[in-house]
Amino acid sequence: MEKPRIFLIGVAHVLNMGERVREEIISIAPRAVCVELDRGRLYALRHPDEISSKGLPIYMRFLARLQRKIGESYGVQAGEEMLQAIKAAEILRIPALLVDDDAYIAVRRMFKEMSIREKLRFIGAFIPWPSRKKVNLDDELKKYEGNKRAYMEEFGRYFPTAKRILIDERNQHMAERIFNAGMKYGRVVAVLGDAHLEGIKELLAKKGAEVEVIHMKDLRRTVLKVNFSYRHA
Repeated sequence: MEKPRIFLIGVAHVLNMGERVREEIISIAPRAVCVELDRGRLYALRHPDEISSKGLPIYMRFLARLQRKIGESYGVQAGEEMLQAIKAAEILRIPALLVDDDAYIAVRRMFKEMSIREKLRFIGAFIPWPSRKKVNLDDELKKYEGNKRAYMEEFGRYFPTAKRILIDERNQHMAERIFNAGMKYGRVVAVLGDAHLEGIKELLAKKGAEVEVIHMKDLRRTVLKVNFSYRHA
């Protein structure tokens, strides 16, 4: 049996790169598309007006509101790139597979297992204290893209429980599902948050898959070039 060939596309959930993701998938012409979603998050993305956060724990409401605000500042619905990945699968008439863990369960576990100190540090990291210098998202993305490994190691030092549950464990679970898709369909694209790329790439390679990675920074360059050309047309 031939080795599965898997293309990993890295994205940021709050940046406007959905159209570029769709184009990239169509150009690769896979036999299946995997997306970093679970059923609940997909429904929420497709039916935003039907979803109420009133019944959710405060930390889930807080994180959802934060992601929504960041997306709005960039003129995009958070998660649009995942919807466009599914749209590409529909255009190609191939399966779109949900490969992520249940987000509600993962975040609930994270907060349950965090120490009090880590919880306070985690929540405090997102509160705009008057004395805190405003963080520029573009600057943070450049810092992340400049040295991903160091960035994630720093994240792990400050938030060890969050990294273990939200990054490391999900990498294991998603890699297993993506590999199984590769074994079934042969040629597969997986659209993932960029922070998952290297870990999942290593896990898939260990299983014997041929893996090609398209990093978020490459998609961002293309998006910037397209936007620049449009403004000066």
